[in-house]
Amino acid sequence: MALGIRQACPGCQQEQCVQIKERVISCTKCDFQSYYLCPCCQESIEGVTFESDKNGPFYQCPKRKVKIYLSKIVHLIDNRLEVDMDETCTYCQSPMVHRPQANLGKRCVFYPRCSGQASLFGEAKESFVFLDFETSGLEVDKNHIIEIGALKVDEEGVDHTFESLIKPPEAISPKITSITGITNEDLINAPLIEDKITELYHFIGESTLVIHNAKFDAPWLKAAYKKANLKVHNNAVICTLEWARNNQEGRCSLGRLTKKYGIGHANAHRALADAGATREIFFIYEQEKKTPRPVTQLEGY
Repeated sequence: MALGIRQACPGCQQEQCVQIKERVISCTKCDFQSYYLCPCCQESIEGVTFESDKNGPFYQCPKRKVKIYLSKIVHLIDNRLEVDMDETCTYCQSPMVHRPQANLGKRCVFYPRCSGQASLFGEAKESFVFLDFETSGLEVDKNHIIEIGALKVDEEGVDHTFESLIKPPEAISPKITSITGITNEDLINAPLIEDKITELYHFIGESTLVIHNAKFDAPWLKAAYKKANLKVHNNAVICTLEWARNNQEGRCSLGRLTKKYGIGHANAHRALADAGATREIFFIYEQEKKTPRPVTQLEGY
């Protein structure tokens, strides 16, 4: 299984050319290849054995004997997070990570799973779903969802993804294709919204929803639920666009914020990529604590 990493290759320095396959980081444009280091102990994992469970491939840290998921490695590299072995977490003694481009403090490599970070979520840990829709237009009662992207960070800090194109009842316009890169040909064999919405409903459950511009996406979610006769859970919804404005950001679009904070955001205006970028903005604001989370219940949209 190979996963793409949107980062400059250490060999040829070209962007978006690096792939990770189990232990190996390799470049598709030059002959660079290297075993990566365990982010927990910085030891080479050249000889480790990968196993797999419901959360995907993982190996045991050679020194600390904790599970390190492949998704964790990809997340660190994809978002340009650096591991600092000289400073360890006060609570679990794991290394700290930070984002050099953003002049922010360091956090535990296992954040938010680390029990010492539980204050972030109150006494009870929370499950978050970062959600984004791509649509055929701006009107809920006239246009249609054409892509769903959702990224869940569960109570233990493990990532889960939900991604699907959705076939609309009519062709999408060239303007939508120019924004999203999604074509009518892409959607011909995609499932219908009624075939995916129940799956999304159970994926979200009662998790806290985090959305960039919830005033746009939340009504689409509610409308899809109601059309499928699904009971609308009164989920808490955190809008990172509103949070950016409360934090007095100069420009609050997802694109501008990812550039400011050095967040990897290839495939912008695709649902899962935007959901992943929203996650990073959320945790940056949660770490900064300039202003409280702006929370609204789903029924309020």
